[in-house]
Amino acid sequence: MSSYDQYSVTYLSELYYAIERNIENGFLSSAMRQELRLIAHAVGKQGVTILDEKRFLEYEQTCDQK
Repeated sequence: MSSYDQYSVTYLSELYYAIERNIENGFLSSAMRQELRLIAHAVGKQGVTILDEKRFLEYEQTCDQK
């Protein structure tokens, strides 16, 4: 469990793209890509996938088959 697990998908997606833009513009180092992976993982736990190239969220339908 990461500290990102407690935040909403909306907040995390905005944070993801803000960090990504800052890496691309040289304001943050590429070492921050690890944070992007943690954020993407936290969002994935909520059933959402961040698509890097298209910059939108694809909602996945998940179902529990227990």
